[in-house]
Amino acid sequence: MHIFAKLLLIVFIPTSLVSCSSSGPIDTSRLCAQDNGDFYQCNNSQTATTPAKKSSTLFNTNIHFQLLSEYTEQMAADLEKDLIGVNIEQPVVVASFVYFDSTLQTSSALGNQLAEFFINDLQEIGLPVSDHKLTGRLDVNSQGDFALSRNIDDINDSIDIGYVLTGTMITNTMGIIVNVRLINFKTNRVAASASKFLPNIIVQSLLKPHRVK
Repeated sequence: MHIFAKLLLIVFIPTSLVSCSSSGPIDTSRLCAQDNGDFYQCNNSQTATTPAKKSSTLFNTNIHFQLLSEYTEQMAADLEKDLIGVNIEQPVVVASFVYFDSTLQTSSALGNQLAEFFINDLQEIGLPVSDHKLTGRLDVNSQGDFALSRNIDDINDSIDIGYVLTGTMITNTMGIIVNVRLINFKTNRVAASASKFLPNIIVQSLLKPHRVK
């Protein structure tokens, strides 16, 4: 009977608090039961909140990807932002990416692969791209059928170049910083630029001991 009376008290107190709300602040205190059946006034409880997590997206420039092509896709997306309102009709050629040294003539397997990926990525953002390594003929021999060359004497010199995509690579202990520019071939004006850091985990499998001349 004693416990039943206390339970009625629990019901009565909140009802009384509601009825008095018009004359003063509402008391949000509550009663809690002990193991022996006695009740005591509890402290106000606070609702725990968990901060919302920011959803990641493909074009978040702070993401570290696992594939080289994912980095070039993101840099191409950054170039596209700079080109809003710019009408590019003449073809873009992509040069090998070079190390930022005194000559700007040293490339590598990484530099050539960056250029190859950008040929596709620039088309994906709607730019006209031309491959200047096309010879204009098909050489067939026992090793295969070939249409590209790095020999200046074999390259078709009648190509109409409007823009050139250039890239430099700066090495440090953590990886390589890649800077890319889309430059007007006739005026030298930089139409768009982007930069990306490639961690060592990406470049170690691509860099070779020798340099490609």
